[in-house]
Amino acid sequence: MSTKEPWNNEIYRAMREEPTEMKRQVRIKDENKRPLTTRFLTFLVVLMFIIVGLAIGFILWNSQVQSNASIAKNFHQASVSQKETVKSSDKTSASSNATTNTSVSSTSTASSSSAAGSTYTVVAGDYPSTIAAKTGIAWETIASLNNISADGYNADGSAIHAGQVLKLK
Repeated sequence: MSTKEPWNNEIYRAMREEPTEMKRQVRIKDENKRPLTTRFLTFLVVLMFIIVGLAIGFILWNSQVQSNASIAKNFHQASVSQKETVKSSDKTSASSNATTNTSVSSTSTASSSSAAGSTYTVVAGDYPSTIAAKTGIAWETIASLNNISADGYNADGSAIHAGQVLKLK
């Protein structure tokens, strides 16, 4: 009859393996748990990205609003000066004789075309379609001659404005 050593017995082997298995399970549980500081730091980093993103968005929005306000201010100033020019031109043309009335400047006429007909001065309230209708030239042609988009914006992104002189030919 053969005797087995006690450490070769299956029960003893299972007892020897149990602590390592338990240690492995504890290690897996510990790996799944993040320390509180790691979770807190992750939250702070995400929060910082959100705040920085909002700050950059606000700065860009604010600069756009200021740009629009300056464009509106410039447009208003140009339209006021255009009206003053028209009023002063009307006064001088009314007091001059008939020969002077035939050569009224382009700013005082409703069409704002020059005598040669090769330019057009934009007046307040003009849109690309109205300019094309007044001049009889397709807006696409006017836009290509003056480096203006189909929507009526100059190459620098500003809108066409009163007093701007456009080439027609």
